[in-house]
Order: sequence, then structure tokens, then C-alpha cells
Amino acid sequence: MVEDNATARTALRGHVMSIANLSVSSYTSGVELKAALRKQNFELLIMDYHLGEGKTGVEWLQSLKEAGFIKPSTGVIFLTSDRSPQVIGRIMDLQPDVLLIKPYTIASLSRQIKHYLYYREFVKNVLEALDNKQLERAIGVIRTKIKEGIPPRLVSDIRKLYARLLFNNGEVQRALNIYDDILSRSDKVLWAQWGKIKCQYAAGQWPQCKEQLSSMVNSSLARDEAFEWLASLSFEQHSYEDVEKYLEQIKFSELSLPAAKLKSLAFQKQDKVVEAIDLLQKKRALHRSAKDRFNDFTFELAEFYLLLAEDSPQTNRKESLSQARKLVGIAGRNQADAQTLQKRDYLLAFSSVLDGDLDKAAYFLEPDYMDNHLRTEPSMLVIAAKVHHSLGDERRAGELLLMAKQKNSDIQGISEQVMNEESIFSGGERLGLNHEHAVAINDTGTQLFIDGLYAQAMKHFYDAFQLSPATAAFGLNLLQCMIEADTAVYRRFNIHQLLDTLSELALSESNTARLAQLTLSVRANS
Repeated sequence: MVEDNATARTALRGHVMSIANLSVSSYTSGVELKAALRKQNFELLIMDYHLGEGKTGVEWLQSLKEAGFIKPSTGVIFLTSDRSPQVIGRIMDLQPDVLLIKPYTIASLSRQIKHYLYYREFVKNVLEALDNKQLERAIGVIRTKIKEGIPPRLVSDIRKLYARLLFNNGEVQRALNIYDDILSRSDKVLWAQWGKIKCQYAAGQWPQCKEQLSSMVNSSLARDEAFEWLASLSFEQHSYEDVEKYLEQIKFSELSLPAAKLKSLAFQKQDKVVEAIDLLQKKRALHRSAKDRFNDFTFELAEFYLLLAEDSPQTNRKESLSQARKLVGIAGRNQADAQTLQKRDYLLAFSSVLDGDLDKAAYFLEPDYMDNHLRTEPSMLVIAAKVHHSLGDERRAGELLLMAKQKNSDIQGISEQVMNEESIFSGGERLGLNHEHAVAINDTGTQLFIDGLYAQAMKHFYDAFQLSPATAAFGLNLLQCMIEADTAVYRRFNIHQLLDTLSELALSESNTARLAQLTLSVRANS
């Protein structure tokens, strides 16, 4: 249990202990929970939403999940007295097992916990397989249970879990079918609406995804999240003015850290550097009394200054590097958390690289915690890759970039994922590693295509072509896959735009012949 109010925490503990034979640990903050999760796992978390002036329960849960502190099987019950649509929407977007509005009754708390324990016992083999990263086994077990018959009271829980497993296993269309079926019975089920949007996005159905999001901006429960999604889609399509437009619809005080970062990046892409810095400085000042949030924005502002220095000539870096080091010093002061110390030292090492002091950069890599990347964020892995590459370790740099890409695929927040993709691409391009990675991704896509797994192959071919847009073979593979899968639009490309893009590339004789053949196929199917 995580509850910052001592009286409420004591009362809640007493209620929970009376419900079942449970081992209960209670904490006042996300910081305390994080420290505990280094030593043990929990089957169920009961989280308050407002935890003093620091991060909210949702923000803590997101960061702890992404860092691998919380097992996939862990259940979540959210408590809040805040009935505002924005808060309820943020909680529901996280798809908790239970949401209880304060003041709740002991009877309702007891009923919900008993229901969760009953559900957990019913799917314990599925959850065990999920924790062991055995998705195929987990799906097999749940399919068997569905065939044998699900208790009526668990049908909704099982469908939600089944759709999630299918999505995580790359069976996006099957997951989408479940969400569509649920919404055909009731179009107000918020978790199914978000599940459908995530499936449409993953399947490259961006026009449909955008249409669904545009309808959700009228829902008070989904409004801010829908605008953040629309901004993220616009960023991927390089429509940076639209990113600004959508994020302007969210109150400045309600802009999440990823949304604020996305907006600052959109400013930078339009050469509005002053506006980008001003945005991050204002968000940082807004959270001056909340140490964890203040430090998050301080680190982000420092990283922004470092990227500005990287894009500047060596002679013009002094001011940006000075600002970055000062900010890193503030955010990294009196820190004991290994993950935070690693972030601090990688940023300082990167600043030394940009300053031409490679000996100092190597010095920052000496502590033992610098080699443990289990919980390192994708964006920091890109910084780490740049540092190692500058120190002459190209192999390690390549490994870290691949690790960043793999980790980013598991991140749930769309804006964070989109920004990481941009960072990974630009980092790989700067280090000259993108084409090598594209070849490996294309090879995997080719095998998936041969196996008839067109939806999965399409994502690989798209990624390869994004990484190496001058390599016509990757674009031709994507085009052929779209034709075979009868897909007119995939992510940024409709099939005719892709044809135009390919026709403008320098093509070998064999690629020219292949493009002509595929063009005939497109016309025949039009």
C-alpha cells in the first residue's frame, strides 16, 4: 500500500488485514516503494493517486514499470478522492484492476479485493508464464480456460488480460477483434477504447487511429491523453506545427513530462530554441516544491542543453555545456539511487566528450553502477552509446543502441516512445550505425514475410527503410508486403506515396525492374 496520509494508511491497512490472510507492507511515497521493490516483489499494489507534492501514483507506477521494478503479473488497485475527469482518465489509461473513489466503504473495498484474489487464483498459471516472458504459453493456458468455460463474474477480466497478451505477442488484429467486440456491446468502455487505439497504431492504421482519437477529445475522461496521442502522431509525420497545436489544448500545468518534452522537441525542430528552453524552465519552476518532479525536469533541461551543444560547432559549446553541468549538479545532488547516479554520470561523461576531454569522460564510466543497464531509460542508453563510441568502443555503442530500441518497444506511453525513436534514429545516424541495424531488421522481416506473417514483417521493413531511407531494397520489401497484406496505408506511407518515394531513389537495374512489377500490381489492385 502506498498512501501519504498516516491516518488513512493505518485505517486502510486494518481494513485489508481483516479481508484475507495477506502479508501487507505500507509506504508513504513512491520513493519508499521503489526502495522496497529492489528487495522484493508484490502481488498487489494499492496506490493512492495524490502522494503529497511529488509525482502522482500514476507517474510512479509508469516509471517503476518501465524500469522493470514491477512484474507484469502485479495487480493494481487505485484509490483517489479526486473525481476530476482528468485524474480519473489518467488512472483508467493505466488499466488498473480496480479503481475506488474515496470515501469508499469497507464493504466495497472488501468486495473488490476478494474479487481480485479470486481472479488471480483463476489465472495464476497465466501470470506465472507472463512473468517468465513465456507469452505463447500464457496465451495457450488462457485459451484452454476459455474453452473450458469462464465463470461469468470473470469474463471481463479475462477478456482484458487475453487482449493484452495477444497485443504483447504481436497478434494485434486478434487483440483488435476483442476490443471491437467489447465496444460493439458498449462504446463507453474506456479501457477497450484505448486498447483499440493502441492496436490501430501498432498495426500502422494511422488514419483510423487519428479518427478514433479525434472523437475522444470530446470525452472529459480521455481529452488530454487523446491530444497527447494526436501530437505524437503528428510528430512522427514531421508535422511539428500540429504538435504545438494539439498540445496547446492541454493546460500548461497539466502537461505531463513526456508531453512537455515532446513540445520542446517540436519547438527545436522549427528552430524555436528559446521557446523550447523557456517551456522546460517554466515546467521545472512549477515543480520546485516537489523534489522528484523538479529533478526530472532539471535532468531533461540539462539533456536539452547537451543536445544543443552537440549540434553546435566546438567553439560555440561553452555556454550550453556550462548550463548543462550546473543543472546535472543540482539534480544529482545528494542522490543514493543507482539509476539516478548513472544518469548523472552519463550526462557528465557526454558533456566531457562534447568538450573534447575524453579522459574525464572515461573517468565518469568507472563506477560499477555504470555497467548495469537493466533499468536504464532508452534515451539515456543513446547518450551512453555516444559516449562509448567517442571512446573508441563501437561494438558497445552498437549494443547499447539496439538495447535502447528493444526497451523502447516495451514502453506504453506513446509520446515517450515517439521521442525515443527520434533519439535512437538521430543517434544511430550520427554514429554511422543505422544502416547496419537496418540490414539486421530487414533480414528478420524477410523471414517473417516468408512465414506469411505480413503484419509483423511490415513493421520490420518499415523500420529498416526509416533507418536507411536511401536503400531502395528496404522500401521495395515494404511495398511488396503492403500489396500481399492488401494494406493501402501503413504508418507514414500510403501505397502511392511509397511508390513516389521509391521512384525518386537511385535504383539498380534489378530494383528498377522490381519497382515496375510492383507498380503494375498496385494498379491492378486499385
